[in-house]
Amino acid sequence: MLRSEPALALILALGVASLSAHAASLQIRQLRIESDPSGAEVHGIGGLLGTTPLSIPERAIYPNDFPDERLPWYGVVELRHPGCRPLRHRVTLKDVTQGLHLRLQCTDTGMPAPPARPESAPGAKQATRRTDPYRRRLRQLKVLQELLEDGLISAEEEANIRRRILEQVDE
Repeated sequence: MLRSEPALALILALGVASLSAHAASLQIRQLRIESDPSGAEVHGIGGLLGTTPLSIPERAIYPNDFPDERLPWYGVVELRHPGCRPLRHRVTLKDVTQGLHLRLQCTDTGMPAPPARPESAPGAKQATRRTDPYRRRLRQLKVLQELLEDGLISAEEEANIRRRILEQVDE
């Protein structure tokens, strides 16, 4: 049976609208970072990301692939501003959806504050226990990336699974 041209146009328009809505749901989210004082350098797993105020893609914080030595930076941003103590913050899903506004602790004298506690300082053992879920997520994301690259899953499946992995609650 032949369809009329108006009916075909309607079907085509509905299909395009459906694809557009689907594509919008797969867009990479942006993380908005603001600081007080503004102009703070934002560092992450990839190094210097820019200065506040800043919008960066979610994958700049939670990439699928990165060097092993950068694992302590996975899901973390650090803000640095002259005369202020560096501030490290683990980015959550809530932060990505609502944005971050971080207040730095600054000295009155304009002299740089002492550096943040190094990872090898007392209490680092506790931090190591907390990274175990992050190591698990890292392995999951690496496998997910390989499945996508090998064509075993679609981009839509990868985005859905990736979101579920990143939304997991730490044990």
